[in-house]
Amino acid sequence: MNISAIIVTYNWPEALELILKSILQQKVLPAEVVIADDGSGPETARMLERYRQNFPVPLKHVWHEDSGFRGAAIRNLAIGAASGDYLVFSDGDLLFHPCFFQDFAQRAEKK
Repeated sequence: MNISAIIVTYNWPEALELILKSILQQKVLPAEVVIADDGSGPETARMLERYRQNFPVPLKHVWHEDSGFRGAAIRNLAIGAASGDYLVFSDGDLLFHPCFFQDFAQRAEKK
């Protein structure tokens, strides 16, 4: 099962880093992680670049310019960048339980 985790973020790299750490603790990893960035500053991009170098699955960064809250637009761009058969969305201030993706894969149904 090919699962893409899509994480929406905006100017809170410390919280985003905690989410990435929670993904690294998963018993079963998603196939990729797509960061849907609603216009964060360069510190978010720098942090993601550090993680990308050793992240065990592809870590994609989809960004658009900060023009106010445009969560739906950045989610749509992230969907376009995702390759998974299943898309799991999370806001930028939530952590994943260590069995989240394992449980999701076991319970997912086709169609």
